[in-house]
Amino acid sequence: MSHSYGHRGSSSPHSRSESQMGNYGEELTDAELIKQVNDIKQTIRIISLENEIFERVIMRLEPGLMHGIQQALDYATKLQSSSSLNIGSFVKSQTSRYGLESLASPSRMLTSPSRVSTRRVESSAKVSGTVIFGSGPRINVLERSELVSSEMEILIGNLEKARKEAAKQHALLKAQLEEISIRETDIKKAAEMFEQEVIVEGWDKIAQRIPAEIWIRSMTEWVKITDSHIEKFRLRTSTLNSQYSNLKGQIKVKAELSENLRAVDFDKLKIENRECLEIIDYKLQQLAELKKMTGDANLNLTVHKKAMMEQNAYLTDILKSIKEKYKKTVDLDKERDVINVQADILAQRLEDVKKVRLAYKVPDIMDYVKVKSEVADLKHSIKLLGNRVHIQQIALASLNKKLKSIVTN
Repeated sequence: MSHSYGHRGSSSPHSRSESQMGNYGEELTDAELIKQVNDIKQTIRIISLENEIFERVIMRLEPGLMHGIQQALDYATKLQSSSSLNIGSFVKSQTSRYGLESLASPSRMLTSPSRVSTRRVESSAKVSGTVIFGSGPRINVLERSELVSSEMEILIGNLEKARKEAAKQHALLKAQLEEISIRETDIKKAAEMFEQEVIVEGWDKIAQRIPAEIWIRSMTEWVKITDSHIEKFRLRTSTLNSQYSNLKGQIKVKAELSENLRAVDFDKLKIENRECLEIIDYKLQQLAELKKMTGDANLNLTVHKKAMMEQNAYLTDILKSIKEKYKKTVDLDKERDVINVQADILAQRLEDVKKVRLAYKVPDIMDYVKVKSEVADLKHSIKLLGNRVHIQQIALASLNKKLKSIVTN
């Protein structure tokens, strides 16, 4: 329908442009011709948009006016080459037949349906010529802007409603998807637990079957776990419901307070704000004084901190010296223990020597001489035996050489 309106609205300028191009086609340059064609296209687009908005307004206010418009446009297209008298008679008959006289006053589109009949009579008197070829009444700029603004408001309202419904639907679908995913995970966990506890671990190799006791025990445990989860969900749901009711009550109270506000409340609020500002100024003054006191305390703290650091360094040195002295004391104790042990050993030896000395008797001189002579004889015999052994070794070596020479020969 919008395309038909565009054709209708642009038929007269287009025919005029064709006649102008037919008369002045030889005088126009290519650039002027292209510009004129672009202007005509722009005009057609604007008229098509206006017709679309006009059609929306008609369909919204009174759709009955649109009956027969398409037939009238088709008939007008066929009669473009006919005479103006025939077209005028057709328009008069069609306006009375299809109710096109109401299109003469565009402000009619902005009125309520109860005033349609009265405005039709007023607008029908203003129709002169044909509406089809653009010689009828026109819509001024103010009425066009009103139509466009009203349609824009309606479209924006519909868009906001669609957005809200889409947001609700999105939230609902998201919640359903989350619920489905939770159910899926729970089902998988239950299936895995059932398979592990009943099918795998509960299989009786001797009887070649699953005992009923294992299955019943598994189902009982699963029911207990499910009941605990249900209780948790119930508690969470009750908590959320209580929070929701509290928030709803707070919103209701705030709405009631906002409705019951008076000028006195604003004056009271101003007085309270003034008192609060005075308290804030007093607190700021106290804060400034406290900052000064804090600065002095920080200065004293820094001085005492330096002194304490020096004392700590001195104390650290003393502790180090004490540790070194303690280590030396431990080493000396160990050395003392070792010396005591050695002293005990030497004392024992001394006692032994004393005992030997007390028990020792000096032998007789003749016995000593005899022993000494015997020792000398033994040493002499040992020396002789050593010489003999040496001589025999030399003889043995010579015999071995001779034996080797004999064997080799």
